[in-house]
Amino acid sequence: MHSTAIELGRQLGPLRRSLLRATREAAQLPDIPDSHIEVMRALTDRPSMSPGALAAHLNLARSTVSNLIKAMVDAGLVERSISSGDLRSATLTASPKAVHLLAEYDAVSSQVLSDALDELTPDNRRALSAAIPALAEITAILSRRPS
Repeated sequence: MHSTAIELGRQLGPLRRSLLRATREAAQLPDIPDSHIEVMRALTDRPSMSPGALAAHLNLARSTVSNLIKAMVDAGLVERSISSGDLRSATLTASPKAVHLLAEYDAVSSQVLSDALDELTPDNRRALSAAIPALAEITAILSRRPS
């Protein structure tokens, strides 16, 4: 196993959690679970998905998505509408509240990251900038793998 893989794995979780915490604190955003943010992001990227399509997109079990959707409908983050042609079929969309929260989260998160990058040395900023394509490629590779 590559030592790079071990260290990258050790750093990604704390980085993600630190960014989320700093973003929430900076904008006094509500404490929304990561899973809800993933659903909101998926539904803003691809509006009007069925629960099954959302489960496939997120690579989650249908029962997990069903529970997420119920909680998010109750919280006003997802709108669920029954298809007129098939009463068993539903369409999911991000609510205006979810779209607003996600946009605010993204804007504040970008500013928090920008402020943190300003504190890095120029060499570390260049190294991080050079690593972005590799991180995107790793994400694509991992996304293609079966669960």
